Amino acid sequence: MDTKKKLLLESAHDVTINTIYYWGMDVSAYPGDSVMQDWWSNSPLHYTGFYLAPAPYHPDTSWMQKRATLANQGWGFLPIYVGRQSDSTKLTAEQGILDAQNAAQLASNAGFPSLSYIYLDIEQGGIISDDFITYIKAWVNEIQTNSAYWAAIYCSYYDTADQIKEALNDSRVRYWVFHLSWSCANAGTGSAPAPSDSGVSYATSWQLAQNCSKVYGSSTINPVDINSSTMTDPSK
Repeated sequence: MDTKKKLLLESAHDVTINTIYYWGMDVSAYPGDSVMQDWWSNSPLHYTGFYLAPAPYHPDTSWMQKRATLANQGWGFLPIYVGRQSDSTKLTAEQGILDAQNAAQLASNAGFPSLSYIYLDIEQGGIISDDFITYIKAWVNEIQTNSAYWAAIYCSYYDTADQIKEALNDSRVRYWVFHLSWSCANAGTGSAPAPSDSGVSYATSWQLAQNCSKVYGSSTINPVDINSSTMTDPSK
């Protein structure tokens, strides 16, 4: 029996489990069709990060032609757009709008349907600058009002998520937070934890381990990041 189906069946018969959370992964460069098929068949993972590119801080386009292949295998998605970061000299509202348009076009080029969520990648933790907030607000507003997609945020759990959430004041935005509090050995095995355990009560996805070396079936991905989510497909 497929690993994921077996875990879901066991959970359905365990009356002590009220809510099921789902393991997933993300990795910068596409691992290859056969590796992804092996991991789908032999891991408890349900979804994968999917880098929209070329983006300002992620030029690698290796994921861009793989959505149909991965969807046919069964994978859900975390579509990631790595926009401007804290060291950029272009943290303006105008650039946020342009980058949002770029993200929406890349999502369309990759085959993501209307109403999919696109996650803006924000690498800096802690309190971020007013300029960065201006850029993020413009990016999110452009996605929400002038594209076929919904906006989501990937950011640090510590201070950053609360700061961005307050600035955006938009309940439609989803949050995927990183709080690296799990060992690689324990991440991606057993029951996935609630994303709210990240320290962000409103998080729908949680990156809890980074730069792991993981083996499922006969395939290794190194490095790979491991996530938990409330959904089997955080793009929907």
